[in-house]
Amino acid sequence: MKRYSILILFLIFSCTSNQDNFTLNGKIDGLTKGKIYLLKSNNFNSIILDSTEIDNSSKFTLKCYIEIPQILILRLEKSDVDKIEFFAETGTMTFNTNNKRFQFDSKFIGSKQQLKLKEFNLFIIKFEEEDLELLELQIQQSIKGNQKEIDSISILREKLEKRKILFVINYITNNSKEIISPYLALKYNKEIKSDYLTKIYNSYKKEISESKYGIELKKIIE
Repeated sequence: MKRYSILILFLIFSCTSNQDNFTLNGKIDGLTKGKIYLLKSNNFNSIILDSTEIDNSSKFTLKCYIEIPQILILRLEKSDVDKIEFFAETGTMTFNTNNKRFQFDSKFIGSKQQLKLKEFNLFIIKFEEEDLELLELQIQQSIKGNQKEIDSISILREKLEKRKILFVINYITNNSKEIISPYLALKYNKEIKSDYLTKIYNSYKKEISESKYGIELKKIIE
């Protein structure tokens, strides 16, 4: 009888230990019918954590279980265009956007890491916009056959790329106590020199180095 009691307790614990601890309440203005998915990336695949139909209110609720703050994906229908990556944290978050500008007008509330990711992305967008402007000038000079100007613009673009990577390294270093640090180090690992990655990883406290992204970063630097 005692053996059966232990087995029952084990089954109860197994069923309750992974209960949903993350909720996303959202609204997509202008959308009265559709399906939205909550996913996480697993190497080259995406795993559906939850999904729901959107009714006339344009509101929805998605739930799942997460062990630590991590990047999840919000995708509308099965579109590769209408999808957003965001930092989810245990508890409740809110999401608002509109159907026409699903990505660009998206706003998340309730995650410290998401605020940092948004801050980071705003700087990266500025670098990318500046590079696009230089690329446009480069194309114009290419049409004219002005090789001297083409070479000059190429140098400017190379300097801009170095500035961007320096910003990335500084942001990662300055946020070494946050989960976003190893996440960004992983994302930009090909652009960051290996000795810098090692130095960044060695600066982490145990809770960061042993996190999901910390462990993945360690595999890369080793």
